[in-house]
Amino acid sequence: MNGYPLVFDVEIARYNCPGCRRRVEPDSPYPPHQQYGFSLVSRVVQLRLLGLSTVKIIDYLEGAHGVRLSTASVLKMERWSAESLGPLYETLKAQIPHQPVIHADETKFRVGGQNGWLWSFSTPETVVYRIAPSRGHDVVEEVLHGARGTLVHDGWNPYNVIGTADHQFDLLHANRWLEREEILHRLEPRPLLQVVPAKLTRAGPPPQEFIGFADETRRLLRFAIEWSYQHPDISRRKRRRFYRSMRWWMAEHLRREWHDPGAARIASELWKRRGTLFTFLVNPGVSWNNNPAETEIRQGVLYRKISGGRRSWGGAWALERLMSIYRTCRKRGLQFVKVVGDALSGSGYPAFGPPSAPAGS
Repeated sequence: MNGYPLVFDVEIARYNCPGCRRRVEPDSPYPPHQQYGFSLVSRVVQLRLLGLSTVKIIDYLEGAHGVRLSTASVLKMERWSAESLGPLYETLKAQIPHQPVIHADETKFRVGGQNGWLWSFSTPETVVYRIAPSRGHDVVEEVLHGARGTLVHDGWNPYNVIGTADHQFDLLHANRWLEREEILHRLEPRPLLQVVPAKLTRAGPPPQEFIGFADETRRLLRFAIEWSYQHPDISRRKRRRFYRSMRWWMAEHLRREWHDPGAARIASELWKRRGTLFTFLVNPGVSWNNNPAETEIRQGVLYRKISGGRRSWGGAWALERLMSIYRTCRKRGLQFVKVVGDALSGSGYPAFGPPSAPAGS
């Protein structure tokens, strides 16, 4: 793709068999009715995943390389690549439940002018996206059925359908609840890991009860997080003992009679999730936050902001496969263009190996 493109005329020799009189010809290295090479197609797909619109891709290729494409050609390339990468996508989706730690998140995603949902399931070496019309448990069961590791998420109820896995609630999500209430209580929102005194943003009496609730909630969560960093190699028996202590202290804090509506609501929500607040203390390697999934879901948010979503569910079907392979290549240090080119040429996925440490290996 340096400079102007190379154009090849592919000539296929044919002859009639002298015995059976049938026409004989070798297989073409390219699919029928496909006039663009694998290198061009894979680069067009990469530009799409970087957020460029079809118009910008067409302008860029014509100005930089002298390649003239139409919008239909770009969409056809995308569809062809998604179909070629389909088996690899299904393989990655099948690997997700067998990993020891899985981060999951979801966000709105418009499809065909209607509200849909983009789901992200992330492990240290794999990302799988799923675009669906529902935010219910169907997608969770489809992707995570049989998972036996630890599932880290934001506490959305459909994740609870996976009863075979341990669950870790995202503690940063709990802090966001506190931050939103602080804004409503005329307070500056405060971080979780730093001790910051409450500061009013407008005149008036300070909400002392809510400030006390927020301070103690953050103190307990922060104490557990700091303890996990200070004792990474402690025995499992001591981990379990500290875990039980943290659950007891948090339960004593949450079941107090809170009269402030914001404090009472957050205490009720945390009480429902009290069994998932400190899983990271007893399961080494489990994070107390859901940052990996939120990082991966941001790729879909970026695409949504630029393009507004997808015009059809067929386009959503292609996007979830292409984004999954693209982000997994980034995690594994692989060249996305080469992986797509290998899939298009039918040579398999020589650059794409399995994850290095599946659960139970």
